[in-house]
Amino acid sequence: MWNEVCEGLCARCGGNCRVAVTGSEAAALLAGFAQAAGAREGEPVSCSCAGGTLILCAGEEEGADAVLVALAASDAKAAKEAAEQAGAAPVLPVLLGEGAREQCARLAEEGVYAVCCDPSKEEEAGALLRELLFSFPAAGLEIDLPDWMSVLPEESRIVAQILETVRALAPKLRSVRDLAAADGAFGGDVYCASFEADPATGKGRCRLEAREGLFHRVLSEECGADVSDDLHLMAYIAALRDAKQFCDAFKNAVAAADAVGYGIAAGTENAVLGAPEFFRRGTRCGVRLKADAPAYHIIKVDVHSEVTPVSGEGERGEQLAKGILESYEKDSETLWDTDMFGKTFREMVQEGLREKQGGVPEEVRAKLRRALTRIVNEGKGGVLCILL
Repeated sequence: MWNEVCEGLCARCGGNCRVAVTGSEAAALLAGFAQAAGAREGEPVSCSCAGGTLILCAGEEEGADAVLVALAASDAKAAKEAAEQAGAAPVLPVLLGEGAREQCARLAEEGVYAVCCDPSKEEEAGALLRELLFSFPAAGLEIDLPDWMSVLPEESRIVAQILETVRALAPKLRSVRDLAAADGAFGGDVYCASFEADPATGKGRCRLEAREGLFHRVLSEECGADVSDDLHLMAYIAALRDAKQFCDAFKNAVAAADAVGYGIAAGTENAVLGAPEFFRRGTRCGVRLKADAPAYHIIKVDVHSEVTPVSGEGERGEQLAKGILESYEKDSETLWDTDMFGKTFREMVQEGLREKQGGVPEEVRAKLRRALTRIVNEGKGGVLCILL
């Protein structure tokens, strides 16, 4: 026990570790440690290990690699005052004598952690050293999420709940001992499946797992579709496969149309091979082989729509027009949501865009298709367009 704790304390301190024993019962605590360790009374109690040497002595030692303070007291009041006045060094209040266990329980109700100990017993002395190790400041808490949660956006409901729990938990994690609070902090759909802390590094690790059914519920929320079980999930994946194939066929053409105004998606893999045809030209003859394949020409058309909410002459018309311009400079969204004649400006322009986007007559579309087909197949570059 002593050697194990000694290695942990020295590892946390990066070398030798000195523990300063102070308080009204410091002499009694040191005497008990000396008896448990087999040291002479009045001499510092030391324990050597592979990582360094642990020394317990009276008062704070200057030049120590690290200092822990074990405040030995016989009453809860002194222990509480010491904990409240603790400086940079970790302080562990230790209560000795009769009634120490009851006093520790009362301090715990007041939010002060203290331990009771009879250091003359080797088991209790080792347990006290372990408590000193857990009194170091917490160095960090690592939270392991299920792999599928790592791709969820921060705005996701389940991720937001986890972050809210972490934000509420973080201020409470002052010492290594406090890290254990993470074990019970997560509840509901996500829970802490396992927790472990390494006092030598001051870090804890909490592994979260999702309760049964959460994966499908979150997946349904993210997809906007019913994927409540494996059957629905497989059906959704099949639909996504078809959608991806369609997207892969046209995404480059759409990107080109968005960039330069014109894009082409050719489907040579869907070519239809025709039957061979015999032909004769004068004294020559041969066989003609034909193939037909779809090609989609995507043209970007900038549709323009406008609304003139204010018109008229005179000073009043000018004031209204200037008022609209000023409101746009202050808040553009508020202007577009302004209601006039039962519709907002945004609805008016969107209605005009929809009318124009579908305003090409069917016969004109057919003519455009025939003209483009001739340009592609016959190599005719000249186009004469008459708009009526």
